[in-house]
Amino acid sequence: MSGHAETLRPYDLVVAALVTAVGAVLAAPAPGLGRVLGAAAAGLVACAGALYGDDFLTRAGDIETKPYRPIPSGRLRPGTAAGCAVALWLAAVVAAAVVNWRSLLFVAIAAAVHYAYARRLKDRGLWGDLAVGASGWTCPLLAGACFTASWPPPHLAVPALALGLQGTFSNLLLALADLPYDRRAGSGTLPVRRGPRLAVRVLAALAVAGWTAACLTPLAAGHRPTAAFVVLMAAAAVLSAACLAELRARPGRQPRPERAIGRHLYERLALPGALWALSGQAVAAATVTAAAALVVRLAPRPMLDPGPPHPGPVQEAPATP
Repeated sequence: MSGHAETLRPYDLVVAALVTAVGAVLAAPAPGLGRVLGAAAAGLVACAGALYGDDFLTRAGDIETKPYRPIPSGRLRPGTAAGCAVALWLAAVVAAAVVNWRSLLFVAIAAAVHYAYARRLKDRGLWGDLAVGASGWTCPLLAGACFTASWPPPHLAVPALALGLQGTFSNLLLALADLPYDRRAGSGTLPVRRGPRLAVRVLAALAVAGWTAACLTPLAAGHRPTAAFVVLMAAAAVLSAACLAELRARPGRQPRPERAIGRHLYERLALPGALWALSGQAVAAATVTAAAALVVRLAPRPMLDPGPPHPGPVQEAPATP
């Protein structure tokens, strides 16, 4: 069971549920609670399927560089991971189709882009990070909007851009922390291709662009910034600055990407929480964001650890098709 528990990273699941729920909240003036909860559940299930699928598709690289992970260590069979991915994705597809068949467009785009990332785009530098931002953040927001509206309204384009840029930032930050492993495996991530200094500059540019889009969201959505929106945005900005500060090389101190990730895990909750508060549901936004932060605080993070938490038999790497 530990293999499943590690694969289903709670710090990723809560973000997916939150982002999808935000899409449902912002798409309609008075969204029903049932539809919002349904969107959150569908986003969580789809994310769980994506986590299984990603670990299955990238198992060859993990066998070489991270043999302590569930599939390489033998604690989770590849066939079991693939079966869980398919079952969970089918469940998300059924839920989306029952509520609004138009949401299937964004589910299909997310699945296709995610598969392309695992197979090809991870080795294409920044294009791979942008793909994760689109498939894991932008598409869930737009799919969630279809739970309370026929189509995502035009004003969602700006928050969709902001969240997509945050997702791109998130994936690039993880790639920066994984630089030694990706270099050993021959991956073509941006830090491997162009070095960590350029990667940090790109991260700073993504943060500026993302926060600019987030600050323009009230104007695009026609909502006045609420007090909760301002507070959560300020908290996210502080966390973002702290994250980037950990990546700066200083005399006598090396960059600490692992600590930066620790800051970012909370930052990526604050932005969607702020967008939720923009709808006027301040109490709901604050409560959900705080609950998600508690999950992040309490959840173990073995998949982010640099060393093996559970030694196990290393499987033979599968042949590359």
